[in-house]
Amino acid sequence: MSRPLQQRQSGRWRTWLGRRSLQGLACCALGLMTLAGCKVNVQGRPRPLVRSEGVRGELEGVVEYRNDEQGTDANRRESETQVFEERVRVRTKGDVYHPDFMNYNVAVGVGLAQQRIESDDVSGWDEDTLNDYNLFAQFLRAKPLSGTVDASKSEDLIARQFLGSLRTERESEGGSLFLRSADWPMTLQYSNNETNQDGLNPVASDFFRREDERLRYSVHHNFSDTSHARFNFDRTDSVQESIGALVDTETDTYTLSHDYGFGDDKQHRLDSFLNFVDQEGSFEYENLRWQERLRLQHTPSLLTKYDVRLTDLQRETLSSEEIRGQAGVEHRLYESLVTTLDGFVSTTDLDEQGTLDQQGGILGLNYHKQNPWGMLLSSYSGSYTTTEQSGGGSTGVVIDESHTATDIFPVQLNRTNINVPSIRVKDTDGSLFQEGDDYTITEQDGRVWLNLTTLGAIPPNITDGQEIFVDYDFFIEPEREEDTLRHHFNIRQRFGNGMSLYYAHRRQDQDVSSTIVDITPDRYTVNTIAADYMHKGLFLLAEYSDEDSTQVPSTSTKLAGQYRWLLGPATSASVGISNQWLEFGAPDARDVQLLKGDAKLFSRLTNTYTVSAGVDYRDEDDTRFGVTRGFQFETELQYRYRQVSAKLGAELSFLSRRDDEINSAFLYLQVQRRF
Repeated sequence: MSRPLQQRQSGRWRTWLGRRSLQGLACCALGLMTLAGCKVNVQGRPRPLVRSEGVRGELEGVVEYRNDEQGTDANRRESETQVFEERVRVRTKGDVYHPDFMNYNVAVGVGLAQQRIESDDVSGWDEDTLNDYNLFAQFLRAKPLSGTVDASKSEDLIARQFLGSLRTERESEGGSLFLRSADWPMTLQYSNNETNQDGLNPVASDFFRREDERLRYSVHHNFSDTSHARFNFDRTDSVQESIGALVDTETDTYTLSHDYGFGDDKQHRLDSFLNFVDQEGSFEYENLRWQERLRLQHTPSLLTKYDVRLTDLQRETLSSEEIRGQAGVEHRLYESLVTTLDGFVSTTDLDEQGTLDQQGGILGLNYHKQNPWGMLLSSYSGSYTTTEQSGGGSTGVVIDESHTATDIFPVQLNRTNINVPSIRVKDTDGSLFQEGDDYTITEQDGRVWLNLTTLGAIPPNITDGQEIFVDYDFFIEPEREEDTLRHHFNIRQRFGNGMSLYYAHRRQDQDVSSTIVDITPDRYTVNTIAADYMHKGLFLLAEYSDEDSTQVPSTSTKLAGQYRWLLGPATSASVGISNQWLEFGAPDARDVQLLKGDAKLFSRLTNTYTVSAGVDYRDEDDTRFGVTRGFQFETELQYRYRQVSAKLGAELSFLSRRDDEINSAFLYLQVQRRF
């Protein structure tokens, strides 16, 4: 069967199942209301068949005003948006026959959203409904076999610049079965989650949709007090759509694991792990991994470790089988020094494309000691790795390479000779980021860097410090040899008065030879010195780092300070400022000066009123990308008394970025009355 036909049939099945689930839950709700007047005897006492703790509700109104301006006098854009939301919700909870037989929670809401927008791109009046519900039921919660069913839907508006509000709809259905068995406890779960985003105005071209359908099964078994097994099966069918892009994958994951403790005091442990992943659709591959891990605790201070791993990867024309063995020892000298020594060897069969052999080892020392001045902390690690590739050229594949996003430093991918069009950057849930909107690519001497931005316009977006995952293909040379030696040393002295001095040294020496391409070895030496001071709410930092590198040499100087204090029993405030000077060498030669500051205030004025305010300032001068300068101010006043709550807030943003000015003002009022 062709994949498009499978997609259509799968979509019809999910739609049919979702409708049948909602119809079934609606019928159950009607049945509960019909039976609410019936009486039954439970343990000799009369009670209603359906018992409810009463109906509660709430009324909510939201008024939002947004004004945006962008550009200079010649090409200036302006937008003004007004949004009104009205919602009513009712909720109840109770049980049927007995709380242990069935208990439930039900909430239903209806609403209306209205928007008036006047801008250079679009203008007019739009309105749409905002409906939500949350249904949950639990059956036989005290029995060996129990279950749950749930369904929920929420619709929200997100204020945006120039295009009006973004309408986000999240809908899910699911159910679970639990078998509480002393020997074979099992869990079976099904869920279907769908997220849709689009503008209230139909002209807006920012459509985004993601749907994940999951079926999960797990079973446990304890053969003895020291022998435990677990099996998991997970099927995930994911579809992600945006303007001009469609990704559809179906993934089956099978995992079998076992742990066994042995020895006189059960101090030794053997762990076995078997995992198989089969993915079809837009990106197809099969990956089998088997691993054995043995830990022998010879004495309280001496531990030896042994690992064996087999990996078999099949993807289109690519086939690879890797066998990796590793052994190590860990020794603890009193409480101060921990020494580790590990060695490994691996061989990879690339089928008709040759072989890849690797050997190496790592030595680690971790030392900490109390002294008359405070605490001394130090660590060292040294590693050596040799790689030899032989045979014909081929294409390799990397899946889920992990990196941490930064908004200044580019992220360097681990492999060389990458096929740039194959790069896929993903969020932790598998959502794809868009090239040009969320990141750009720089390539130099066989290396690839990702220049990430936190200012993407199309969701999902990257945030600073977020973990991202990267998939890509890379070209394997017919013959290649690589030797890499790394050192990493750091030492910190913490004084009793709050002062701390820090030094770190990182170095990598690398030799690379290839028969068909010239690759610049990745050699670098990084020296970092820093001093910081902490006392009560005060924190001060001074740091200098110099990186001499064959890839992207750089120097960094940073000064930072922050102070937090209590202004009263219910009032706190903080201020912070940092200034960083960065100099990058070729291939991304540029200088960056970044000044950031922030101030925050929170106060509980009375038992019914709270106020919060914050301001963030950024002044960035980049010789390559230009000047980014501006600040954002947020403040909110909250009122809560009995069943009434209200929020009044404002957000102001004034930003000048790369010869472009972006100013916005966002005001909102939210009132809620519960009954």
